[in-house]
Amino acid sequence: MSIHHRKFSILEAGSPRYVLARKKAIGKAIYLGVAMAYNNGGQFEWACSSYDGSEFETHEDTFIPKQEMTVPQQLEKLNDTIIQIVRDYAHSHNYRIQGVCIGCDEEAAKIVAQSPELKDPIRNMCTRFWFDLDATPCIYTLRGLSLTEEAASAARKVYDWFTPQFPGNIPRIAVDPETNEVLVDMDSHCHMVDLHHFEETTDKPTWDKLLELAEECKQRKLKILFFNSTPQGGGVALMRHATIRLMRLLGVDCRWFVAKPNPDVFVITKRKFHNVFQGVTSDEQYRLTREDKDLWIEWCEQNFENYWGKGKGVVDDADVIIMDDPQVSAIIPHIRKLNPNTRIIYRSHIEIRSDLASIPGSMQYDLWDFLWGGYISHTDLFLSHPVAGFIPPRVPHEKVALLPAATDELDGLNKKMSSADIEYYRRVFNRCAIDQGSPEISHDRPYVIQIARFDPAKGIPDVVEAYCNFRNQLTAKGVEDDHHPQLVLCGHGSVDDPDGTVVYDEVLELLGQPEYSTFAQDICVTRLPASDQLLCALLRGSFCALQLSHREGFEVKVTESLSKHKPVVAYRSGGIPLQIEDGKTGILIERGNTKGVADALTRLYTDTDYYQGFVDELRTKEQDSKRQHYFTPFQSVNWLYLATQLAFKGNDEAVAKSQPSHDIAGTYMGNGETREWNAKYVREFWQNSNATA
Repeated sequence: MSIHHRKFSILEAGSPRYVLARKKAIGKAIYLGVAMAYNNGGQFEWACSSYDGSEFETHEDTFIPKQEMTVPQQLEKLNDTIIQIVRDYAHSHNYRIQGVCIGCDEEAAKIVAQSPELKDPIRNMCTRFWFDLDATPCIYTLRGLSLTEEAASAARKVYDWFTPQFPGNIPRIAVDPETNEVLVDMDSHCHMVDLHHFEETTDKPTWDKLLELAEECKQRKLKILFFNSTPQGGGVALMRHATIRLMRLLGVDCRWFVAKPNPDVFVITKRKFHNVFQGVTSDEQYRLTREDKDLWIEWCEQNFENYWGKGKGVVDDADVIIMDDPQVSAIIPHIRKLNPNTRIIYRSHIEIRSDLASIPGSMQYDLWDFLWGGYISHTDLFLSHPVAGFIPPRVPHEKVALLPAATDELDGLNKKMSSADIEYYRRVFNRCAIDQGSPEISHDRPYVIQIARFDPAKGIPDVVEAYCNFRNQLTAKGVEDDHHPQLVLCGHGSVDDPDGTVVYDEVLELLGQPEYSTFAQDICVTRLPASDQLLCALLRGSFCALQLSHREGFEVKVTESLSKHKPVVAYRSGGIPLQIEDGKTGILIERGNTKGVADALTRLYTDTDYYQGFVDELRTKEQDSKRQHYFTPFQSVNWLYLATQLAFKGNDEAVAKSQPSHDIAGTYMGNGETREWNAKYVREFWQNSNATA
């Protein structure tokens, strides 16, 4: 296949066009397609097409390897060449590479698929685009009459997978219309990480256990399913994307399904389930009515019948099912009826006010009585955040195990970023801020940040009050206004959260009040598009983080802040005290004590040695080891351990047939034994088994 070698234009530093390109507020987003072929002369021909939504620019080249190089070595060298060329091209024009699609034609793809020595370097090129250039990489089989046409087709394809009006975005979430399965990473076409990246960030005992359990799941052919309400927005969805990504790399059959959205139902599940359980409202209008129950039950049953029921190939042959929130828990009896041998785990991920749920006649009591009695009590294991007060009444502790939330060290929320990346996303944030009429982040001032959904439980009014108090303290100490930190309040929305707009509007009204208006121009309040890297960069660029939630489960944003070596000032709410070592990695304040928060911020900002002590502690190997408990590999060990212990498949068939027909103290395990979990961490069971072995 012969091609004429056109080249990308590289602007000379200092030239008029080079200077003009740098005057752009935000670098123009481009999308790349890379097509490769191996010619008869033993040379690699490749083409790269750059597409901005309207125009293409093409680079074509032939890579002539040294004779002594093996084919994998040639591909690795080709990787270096391509990465350097597109880096220079993007830098000179001040372009931002958002996504790249790498591929070859169908014939070459078959050869690559059967040859690890060819596949691995191509996958490595993808991960380099992710880690080196912050571009989301995809692999696809391409069609075209030439490499140039294939590259242009690839560029258009990756452009279509994104939402171009939002710079710094992630690919559109793909959901199978037949089953509502979340097709993570565009059904695995996006390839950002390999197993060795996870291994490099995980201690050896944990990694060995992960591989051992994954192998057992594959040998026993276990099928694991997750169910929840939404594929994007909030901690559950973030965790599931990362979990499924790692499980696929391990070769484990693990899938994730979501319900078809219904705004009327989400008003019920957010305001009358979530908010009521957390005790953030006592208004009787949020008490669950018979009509609410009927609508919610009908929605769950329709989802089950239309997407997951008999003959759909979802629940029929599942071995372990995890219900990831109460929103779809009405399908539990239907799962039991369709597949009696499947084991069901319920994961309770929000703070449930067990004190209120113990008072007969309270909204919490009646709500929990309805959900537990009719649905959740039919599960085999109840997982709770590791806070005693989160375990509701009537749940026997023999059936309760503890499992905190996790985040992913390698995804867009946490991966390492260059100073140029952080600056780019600061500009993206500022564009969002301008569009919403909010102040921008200043280039030459530090800022304090709270990243959270605009939710009644997140304590946002407290953040504003504490910040204004902090500013007054700095003025009293003689710190000039130009050196005062700004405040950033931001977060993503979620399709199942109708409170977001309401709380956002309340915050804007709050800033208009006389006691806060003095500092309003230094408070950046912004609802952000779905961009993991945007949140990551904002957190990395901050001075310190706040988490003033009044009610909280186990806040992954605290974990993410600490992993970036940012001290966190937080309320003693929910599971947060388990995440922060007071005085070492952050500062814990009693809920509602906004002056205490201001005092903590003032000392952190004015006492350099005090602040640096937190940063130094967060950088220690000891803290890094502790944080691993809250990252994807460790969390995946917990899930695989539960699956292998609970599943009947691979054990004596008589065990499943001997399931007790009545409730027992504890959980009937996959091997026929009965286990009492007694509200202990899941990790205690597999770590103890390792020690015993």
